Amino acid sequence: MIEIAPLTDYYVIAAKDKETGEIVETFTLNESATDILRLFCEEKDAITVAKEIANLYEAPLELVSKDVAAFEERLQKKGLF
Repeated sequence: MIEIAPLTDYYVIAAKDKETGEIVETFTLNESATDILRLFCEEKDAITVAKEIANLYEAPLELVSKDVAAFEERLQKKGLF
């Protein structure tokens, strides 16, 4: 389970244990990374996330796809997905 709390220029993310609800890790993300995380939390696949982010930020899909894939890999390494 992940909770997102907005601060001034970034977001604090709290990853919680699914069984106990205890915070197991916290980290900060910028707005675009938080948008990607929110879409993944909606159980969307990486291709759909990349398309939505590219549209939202009016950015090239090819570039966004690479960034989304790299971010997804980091989340998986941390055991968040």
